[in-house]
Amino acid sequence: MIGFRCVCSIALWVALIPQSVEGDDALEKEQIEKWSTYYLQQAKSYELRLADPGDETLTLVPEPVLRWQNPLRSTTHGECFVWTRDGKAFAVASIFSYPIENDQRNVARAFNSFADGPLVADDDGRPFWQAPPVAKEEWQMVPGSPEVANSASRRLFQMRSLSRQFTALLGGTDGDEDRTLRLMAAPLYRYASQDDAENDGALFAFVMGTDPEILLLLESRMTDAGLRWFFLAGRHSYTTLVLRHQEREVWRYTRREHSPRYLSQHGIDRQPAVLE
Repeated sequence: MIGFRCVCSIALWVALIPQSVEGDDALEKEQIEKWSTYYLQQAKSYELRLADPGDETLTLVPEPVLRWQNPLRSTTHGECFVWTRDGKAFAVASIFSYPIENDQRNVARAFNSFADGPLVADDDGRPFWQAPPVAKEEWQMVPGSPEVANSASRRLFQMRSLSRQFTALLGGTDGDEDRTLRLMAAPLYRYASQDDAENDGALFAFVMGTDPEILLLLESRMTDAGLRWFFLAGRHSYTTLVLRHQEREVWRYTRREHSPRYLSQHGIDRQPAVLE
């Protein structure tokens, strides 16, 4: 990623196309770029807006904040996008695909809302999702949060340090054991308002492979004692998820529990495994 907005490189997608003979690198890179173009076109077809007040449209960050793959899930790969309001991350989506029969790939999308108002999403003018606002009680102060630093660089250091205090688990299915998720070292997205201590924040991800399973948003918020760091978690997977802060569980979603701020839809499109 350029700056703080991308934590991956072209190397993360090296395994997307099976290697057979020397010289396949050019084909792999060509397919990577074709899939990237496809995912971006999908993201651009969505309009996300706040339903109240005034139907304010959110701004799509022009480039994906993450290219990811999950070899443990049938060579699933995709890209992660962020929509903002005043530079703050208000919505996140993964657009991804996985192999099915007849050399085809099934396309899916997963959305999270971090908006403080009701959110509506359209696909080429067709509504497909409505999410309620984040409830105030969902924001939790990071235990032992320091006072928010004055400089942007120092605040980034604080957020990265605080993010490492969290650990995450993905619940096993079909008798499998729980799997520890890996925190990506750099944030996927840093607020564009990072020069303002009262409106700073960053989006982190706990991943399997490089596939985001839990999203962790850290944000500066005012308290009676001054500016402190708060966190908000979002599920980005269909299975059971657990977030802990220094070994104390602070957030959990079970596999079948409804999450109104999360949407997962499969089969929104079907594409050949090798794009033309």
